[in-house]
Amino acid sequence: MNKKKLIPIIALVMIAALVIVILIIFIPPGKKPIPSARKAIIIASANDFQKSEPEDDFNEGTDANFSSETGRWVENCTNGYGGIDNDLGHDGAPGVIKLIAYSGGGYVNMEYVFNWTKYYPLYEFAIYNLSAWVNITTNCCPMTPATIIPPGPGARIGLRWLNSSNGVVRTDWSKGIFETKTGWINLNVTGIVDNSTLNEITQLHLVLAVEGNMTGTDMVLFDDVRVERWISVNVTNPINPIPPPGKIDSDGFPAQALQVYWILKHHGYSDENIFLMLYHKNDNIIDINANDGVSNDLTEAIIDVEDDDVNNSRFKQELNVSIEGSFASSIKSKDQLIIYMVDHGSNKIAGGGNATYHFEADDSYISETEFFNLVRQIDCDRMMINIDSCFSGNFLNINSDIGQSWYNISNSILITSTTDVFSWYWRDNNNLDGFAGSWFFHIFWDRLNQNQTIEDAFDYAKNYIPAGQKIPIIQIQNPLIQDNLRIKDTWSFNSIPQL
Repeated sequence: MNKKKLIPIIALVMIAALVIVILIIFIPPGKKPIPSARKAIIIASANDFQKSEPEDDFNEGTDANFSSETGRWVENCTNGYGGIDNDLGHDGAPGVIKLIAYSGGGYVNMEYVFNWTKYYPLYEFAIYNLSAWVNITTNCCPMTPATIIPPGPGARIGLRWLNSSNGVVRTDWSKGIFETKTGWINLNVTGIVDNSTLNEITQLHLVLAVEGNMTGTDMVLFDDVRVERWISVNVTNPINPIPPPGKIDSDGFPAQALQVYWILKHHGYSDENIFLMLYHKNDNIIDINANDGVSNDLTEAIIDVEDDDVNNSRFKQELNVSIEGSFASSIKSKDQLIIYMVDHGSNKIAGGGNATYHFEADDSYISETEFFNLVRQIDCDRMMINIDSCFSGNFLNINSDIGQSWYNISNSILITSTTDVFSWYWRDNNNLDGFAGSWFFHIFWDRLNQNQTIEDAFDYAKNYIPAGQKIPIIQIQNPLIQDNLRIKDTWSFNSIPQL
């Protein structure tokens, strides 16, 4: 190359390099390109669940153990009969209820029914748990195991809810069993006096039932029937529950929030970009999973706001972009945001069909409209909002047409644990599923953690059948999803950009 031409080229390169250096040095810091960040705000604002209150007048009385039953159980049998007998029960004492097929055998449909509300009060919004010991055997001596043959659900127990006209509103059933080869088996079922159907619930019947094909020597024994009442938040007025408060601190809500926290950490979210608000007062050991080898998931978790400071005022402050120093004010236009909220919810206390999210620290709440008006001001590239509470479908909808009138947050994927009904949780990990927290969102986040897309995780979780249930979550509480970004089939921890 001609040297005369080379010298000007070198000079131009040096001048360009000098300009770049000057720009880097003298451009104000606020004008420098800002990389995008993945951010999250996680809140669990309660750790109380229902307190179990045994109905001792019934449990310790003659109606429950059948040692000297008073005649309040009523037989209703097809091709069989029932009665009290002095065979030894589960407790080793004489006195059981027998449901026995007629000598010819064949299909039977037999019930023994106790009219609870004829003798005991029924509390609105309370959850009732019915349990009983069951033994499927023969009437030969010594007794040997027998088998019930379908069709029919076998032996089971149920809570039958009726209205004031004696019409059956619904029956909550335990699982059905067909044999008890190892002897006595315990069954249990729960149901809530929620009045969520068209008919108001005014009555409760306890049902011991057998349906299927039996031989003429087969019988089903029931013993030690027990009823417990679990106090729930009164969704009409959570400040004054009915009956008086009977709360116990449980792992469920804080465990669910911590599951989300640790999954985000596992996938590269920094504590600087996670704002964790966690109410775990009087509960300093939180165990998400009984089988993961971690006994306390609070260990090394960085909690930004905890216990009494987790309240309505502070949460709204952190969501407000106009407040300097709030978490929302730190979110930039190229960032992405996850909002995860778990706690009690209501669709009654604010009036006008407005759903609310509850704070245990001061019995306050944030309404759906307050939440929407704050979140819609957050300018970011994309966000995923998870509302994990009862009536959460209502919380993200404009009116009672749940799932059809979503709040218009155009840069979002909205996911709720339920529609406008109750949402269910394990209070701790002492259950067959082995985890504490949301029946839906625990499974959803577990699948996200396995790098599934939001769509695949949602579909898997909604079809999950919790331990002790016979139907999937979609039939129990019907989780909802609204994908305003149209990326649910691609967005995951493995996608570009990452979840």
